[in-house]
Amino acid sequence: MEESNFLKYLNGLQEKKQQLLSLANKAVEYGWIPKYKKDCNSNQINSISFEEINDKLSNDTLTIGVIGQMKCGKSTFLNSFIFEDDILPAAITPMTAALSVITYGETKKIVAEFYTKDEWEEQKMQASRSYEDIDTLDESKIKAAKELVSRAKKLGASIDNYLGKSQEDSFENLIQYVGADGKYVSITKSVTIFYPKEYLKGVEIVDTPGFNDPIVSREERTKDFLKKADVVLMMLYAGRPFDATDRDIIFKNVRQCGIGKVLVAINKYDIPYCSDTNPEDENQIKEYVKSEIRKACRECNDNTLVEILSEVEPIPLSAEMALLSELPMSKITASESFSFAWKRHTSNFGISTQQEMWCWSHLDNLIDAVKAMIDKEKSKILFAKPINAICAAGDKIKFDNEKEFNLLKNKIELLLIPDSEIDDKENNLKRVNTRISKKIDSLGDDLDEDLKNLIRKGRYELEDIVDKSCDRMKDIIHNDWSRTKSFKSIQPRLDAEVQTLVTRKLKRATENLADEGKRKMKREIADFFSDAEDLLMKYLPDFDSKNFIKSCQNKVQLDLENEELFTIQNGKDEEYGFGDLFYDILNGATWGLLGLVNNIIFHNDNVIKVEEFINSIRCDFDPGPYLDSAFKKKDTTIDFVKQTFITDLIEPIKDQIEEIRSMRNKKEKELELSKNRSKELEERKALIESQIKDMIKFKEMFS
Repeated sequence: MEESNFLKYLNGLQEKKQQLLSLANKAVEYGWIPKYKKDCNSNQINSISFEEINDKLSNDTLTIGVIGQMKCGKSTFLNSFIFEDDILPAAITPMTAALSVITYGETKKIVAEFYTKDEWEEQKMQASRSYEDIDTLDESKIKAAKELVSRAKKLGASIDNYLGKSQEDSFENLIQYVGADGKYVSITKSVTIFYPKEYLKGVEIVDTPGFNDPIVSREERTKDFLKKADVVLMMLYAGRPFDATDRDIIFKNVRQCGIGKVLVAINKYDIPYCSDTNPEDENQIKEYVKSEIRKACRECNDNTLVEILSEVEPIPLSAEMALLSELPMSKITASESFSFAWKRHTSNFGISTQQEMWCWSHLDNLIDAVKAMIDKEKSKILFAKPINAICAAGDKIKFDNEKEFNLLKNKIELLLIPDSEIDDKENNLKRVNTRISKKIDSLGDDLDEDLKNLIRKGRYELEDIVDKSCDRMKDIIHNDWSRTKSFKSIQPRLDAEVQTLVTRKLKRATENLADEGKRKMKREIADFFSDAEDLLMKYLPDFDSKNFIKSCQNKVQLDLENEELFTIQNGKDEEYGFGDLFYDILNGATWGLLGLVNNIIFHNDNVIKVEEFINSIRCDFDPGPYLDSAFKKKDTTIDFVKQTFITDLIEPIKDQIEEIRSMRNKKEKELELSKNRSKELEERKALIESQIKDMIKFKEMFS
């Protein structure tokens, strides 16, 4: 079968990166942007270099995380989704399964990371414990440790030669690290699979059988990957979709990787679809899963999670059917299991070709959803921002050319008038300078007042959101934490509350503040430009005020549109959003509580200690500095307006008047030189407009 839609999409992503580099190269040729970062103009909001764009595209990684229970068909799905071949072995057990990362390599190979000596000592200690007087979580840890230590016996004394190290091996030996009877499976924490396919450049597909992992070090590695993932795909098994284990994954773990980027797939939909006793079509399967999700949300009394999960649309599919549609028929007929599966599906669905098998797999539905989410997550940062910065640079060059042309036209007018009228021109210039300066000061004052009120309002709103979350955490402590329960029994709900607070509520509130701030700034600036145009037309009637104001206003509006108000430098030459900044205050809020209560005997003392900790969250939370920092970006706009009107327009005209006064008998020669220069600028204007048209054609490739 021809290359799947997803592989076409990944190849398309690589092509898009090359197209952006071509666009950036054009911009360097045109003189719009510098080649190197050191040559960027730090005073320009959207200043960018070819070097920065190239670095971003080269270092960018598209990460897709795949999670779900054992036996839900993740390996078959990945074989179809990525390899279009039978590459990954079926999962073994939750105790020994390692995290796998699939990415690009010039040759096929694997690199395995083994447990450290300390991590292995912890497993040996856990394995030595008995099952008496322990809770369920500890029981799973002990069971996993016993299995790992037992399987490690085949390595004997040589085990110390591997612990804490990484090992490169041939692709053909993958089974030794992830297979049921693999030599190294007991000590393997993760495996990176390097595969020489162009579409995998800059891509990481993370298979996470360690989700809800009893091995802490593996689970932490899984969470680290999923937090940075662009898309997280949760696979359910259609035979028992969204059971208790699936609920645990959603409620305890998925929120930590950002529920907004989670897709839910229901694999093996053909099983209930083809049931003899109670057949269900795709819509019935989807509705059942959605109802189970709603039911689980009601049982946990989490209104926020209900709201979040109501946006998730489950996607039924058959990874096995997709894989069968991609494998060579010779491979299918040569394998007893593949041959049996082919006959079963062709009989159940009345199909006879691989193309029909692909259509009935419904993998395209999932691919479309993944593509849409990737575009949503990546396109703004990876493509839209550099493209807008390049276009803004072109607009700036056009603006500067028009500004020089307009000033030259004004100079020509001054050279043509009698000397007796020069004083009138100078007096008008002084008047417009005084009035526009006052208008700029008023604009600054108005923006200061608007944003000061917005900061005050935002501060109250954000503090109120944190207060309510702290109150909910206190309710959990007082109502759900009894003397007979360990702190671990409520910790997931406290974690969930903090995650929802940061990734959902505070993020939405700050986005609303940013939008309101932009609206206020645009409104005030529009009023200023309207007044400024009237003043220029009144006192500088020979100057092309309309075009000057239009290009100036377009520049400011574009900068405002492209600029993230809540984006702040983190000190490492990187930017991150305001929502992320709340982690500086709140991250670790409940993760550190366990240490507080471990050494206290009396439950009431524990409650007081945890309550004090939550109160400290409320007291320490102060969004003021971040709000102030975010809205200080309006100063850049005021500086640009001041620069444009005073420094770049009024002062040069003043210099022109003084220069013409001193010329006397040289005016004719200066007039000729000015007309020649004006002609050059007109020609340059035509060239710039032609370049902008070329760039628009390039830009359309990304729309």
